[in-house]
Amino acid sequence: MQTRMQKIVSDIVKRGISPVPCFPNSKQPEDKGWTEKRYENHLERFLHDSNVGANLGLSGILHVDADNKLAVHFCKKYLPKNTLIVGRKHTTHDGRVVDVITNYFYQNNNVIKDNQSLKHNGQQVLEFRCKGQSIIHGKTPLKEDETILCERFIANDAPIASVQDLQFLVNKIYLACVICEYDVGANQGALKLDSCIMRYTNWSDQEREDFIYDICEITDKDSRDFTRKKMQNHVRSNNKETKNSGYISFANHIGADKLTIKNLFKLIGSVPDSDNYEKVKSIVDFNEKALDMDELMNTEIPPLKYAVRPILPEGFNCIAGRPKAMKSWTVLYICYCVQNGKPFMGHEVEQGDTLYLALEDSKRRIKDRAKKLGVDKWKHPTILLATDVPYLGFGFEECVSDWIESKENPRLIVIDTLARIKPKQGKKSGTAYDLDNELLGKIQTIAVQKNITIAFITHLSKATTDYSWDRIQGSVGMQGMTDAMWLIDRGDASSKASIIGRGRDINDFEYAVRWNESKWQYEFEGNLQMIEMNDNRREILDAMNALKNAGIDEVHPRDVCKHYSVSTTSKDGRRISKTMQRMANDFEIYKGGKYGTYTLKQKINL
Repeated sequence: MQTRMQKIVSDIVKRGISPVPCFPNSKQPEDKGWTEKRYENHLERFLHDSNVGANLGLSGILHVDADNKLAVHFCKKYLPKNTLIVGRKHTTHDGRVVDVITNYFYQNNNVIKDNQSLKHNGQQVLEFRCKGQSIIHGKTPLKEDETILCERFIANDAPIASVQDLQFLVNKIYLACVICEYDVGANQGALKLDSCIMRYTNWSDQEREDFIYDICEITDKDSRDFTRKKMQNHVRSNNKETKNSGYISFANHIGADKLTIKNLFKLIGSVPDSDNYEKVKSIVDFNEKALDMDELMNTEIPPLKYAVRPILPEGFNCIAGRPKAMKSWTVLYICYCVQNGKPFMGHEVEQGDTLYLALEDSKRRIKDRAKKLGVDKWKHPTILLATDVPYLGFGFEECVSDWIESKENPRLIVIDTLARIKPKQGKKSGTAYDLDNELLGKIQTIAVQKNITIAFITHLSKATTDYSWDRIQGSVGMQGMTDAMWLIDRGDASSKASIIGRGRDINDFEYAVRWNESKWQYEFEGNLQMIEMNDNRREILDAMNALKNAGIDEVHPRDVCKHYSVSTTSKDGRRISKTMQRMANDFEIYKGGKYGTYTLKQKINL
């Protein structure tokens, strides 16, 4: 009658394994000549406390041994499990005993000739063995602590399977383990990683997506950018590019040795010795490709479309203002007007589908704004709202294009704010102008080609300048990329404000507006210059009357400045001086006193 141990060994033999008797609690075989001996018919050699090894050479099997936590994780994810699997009982720090699968056995079919030890930074990651023996039953000391014995167990009853491309799978696991030692990131790092895989392998889109997702699950799981959709966008973005990052760019991004990364990718694909980029020359025959001017004049070109006619045209548009200038309120109301075909501040709109990317506000805050603007207005048709989007260059353009293609009448996309979709540039070379051109060029092209209005919100800088447009945050390249720009200016704790605009396809405008607290929106009051002129003249007349009552008949501009406690060299001081000159030219006040003074009464010379 067989002992319990002999039954275990018999089961092992039935799986096609040549067993090896080993000393208890040890990996050492009992016999010196065990490599050429067969013990299938000598089960009495296996005592109740023996360890049982598998003779890899005589059995013709391959053994994959995961030597760290990452290797355990990726072996479980990538290796076929319909074969002999051996694990160990592991006691956690809180005393729980868990099963950890560490060893996988497959048929060799005489393909692999030598053992492989895959290491990184001097530490073993994986072993891939076809020679020697491997313990599949018993207790062995842990490598981390030789004093602790770990019980091994066979996890299933499957026969040893034959697997095609097992070497490739092992290499893939090793690649994943090493890359996870670096800070990859779910944005640029994942994009560059996928770019390398696309360049050097023939993996399918799904394989690429799954791999970078698996990597980011380890390196960037808590990031808001770690989503399946983000990885899909990376793959789609790389598929559309004609120039993709190689191993040098990826190595620089994660701070790794270039040769190390190059050799890693060689394990799973083909990497050229020289992977430098050269711009391909594009030769254009102008006689063939250029447009004849007469042909152009006879070509029917569709008229320019507007979200708000005639101040917010199709193309890439900027809406800038200081904090608390009610920019988000204004664009939300514009979205409502366009979606529902309602006038905006007396201006006609072109009705169409609207997408509002509210990236700085919570859903609660947006809902509150919608209620204050009038909840009855938001029934149908309604705006499509998104509060989480990919960065520019990392899937944003594809998401925008997909939305446009999904709608019969797309008209307006609002990005609130631009800063939320601009990725961190890091140490990327190039001027701010160049970087903005590179980032914004694609989305501007989409807006123009699709005849749709894309408007983004940005802030004003704290710098003081007489030229209003210089206060807009961002490079000159960003301003040059836009088709129209708005600047919303509102004083602190004031309902009075202004909206000024300029652009390629619109006439410059300057609107005086007033914030209506009950309707939570700006209302049009008239031409800014005329209203400001009237207000300025009224202020000067009030000051001159006050000074006259104080005994000062001949008033110098500095007296008016002093009255209002402003510096003569400030913007307000210069405005006062110019306005008094205009009033004298219009005979509202008299200029002719000494030292450039003005009076309220006209002097008559007899």
